[in-house]
This record gives sequence, structure tokens and C-alpha cells, in this order.
Amino acid sequence: MNVLRACLFALLGLMLGANVQAQNAGSETVLDTLFIKLREASDPTAIQSLEAAIWEQWAMVPDMGQRALMMRGIAEMQQHDLKTSIETFTRLIGVAPDLSEAWNKRATAHWLMGNFPASLTDICETVKREPRHFGAYSGLGMIRAEMGENVRAIAAFELARRWNPHIPGIESEIERLKALGGAEGGDGDPLGCGRPST
Repeated sequence: MNVLRACLFALLGLMLGANVQAQNAGSETVLDTLFIKLREASDPTAIQSLEAAIWEQWAMVPDMGQRALMMRGIAEMQQHDLKTSIETFTRLIGVAPDLSEAWNKRATAHWLMGNFPASLTDICETVKREPRHFGAYSGLGMIRAEMGENVRAIAAFELARRWNPHIPGIESEIERLKALGGAEGGDGDPLGCGRPST
């Protein structure tokens, strides 16, 4: 799990380093193209650039006031002021509840503080709004694995891999969890988010 944890911290670095700019009208088309290129990429530099571009698209906020909150929350996370960042992202969610990355950033802050239940709730809200969010699925898989919910961890990691097949260590982590087995997730809710996975 150490390789995967290191990978998640690398993803966290990409997430926190994303530039927050005004979202253009064609952002979904841009994201669609980036995901196609990411699946087909084999060069490590190209993969890293595509991942960073996807994170930037996710972090784009159309409204200037909302963008200021996003930038403030990211800065607070970078300064390890996690409690304040949670408050900032909570304000952003209050005014822009459909902004998936606001939920994901708050989930990450909760995770860094060790508050797994709050992080899980926010991750589920993230993937409801952005079903391709490989970063959120990776975090969900790690938390489920930590909680001993291996089947749900596998489901989350498989979705992360589906949208980003280049996450280091994810294949071996899925195999490790499959070898451990488990019985949860047979309720039609493989992620534990209160809905079927996509």
C-alpha cells in the first residue's frame, strides 16, 4: 500500500498545484479529449501533463467570488491549515454545490486530518458530480481498504484505473485486496455511496 499511498500524495500535489481560472464553455469537451488522450498515452511526461491538465479543468471556477474561495482553500491546504481550508471549502460548497472539485478538496482536507467518515461523504458527492474523478476514487479506495472494506476498495480502485490506467501501484493493490477477499458490497452499492457505481 506504500506505493499507492505515495502515488496519492503525488496526485494531491497535482491537485494543489492546479491553476484556478475561469471555466470556459467547452470544458466538458476539453475534459473528454484529455481523458481519451490519457487512456492512449504511454510516455510518462505526456501522462503527467495530461493528468495535470485534467486537474486544472476540474479546478476551474466560472464565478470570480467562487474562484477566490477555491484559491484561498487551496492555499490554506498548501500551508497545512486544514481546519480553515475545510471552512473555506464549506463556504464554496454552500454557494456552488454542483462544483465537484470543491467537494473533492474538502474530502482531501478531511482525509489529511484523519476524519474518514467526513471524507467518504465528500468523496461520494464528488463522484456523483464527476464520475470520472480518478483522484476521488483512489482516495475512496484507500479509505475503504484502511477500514477493511476490501470489496468496496477494489470497486473504487477499479474505477480509478478505468479513468486513469497509469496510476502507479494500483494494479498490485487491486490484486492484493482480491487475495484478501471480503463480502461487503453485495447490496448493489459497490462503493458504499448510496448508489450503483458507473
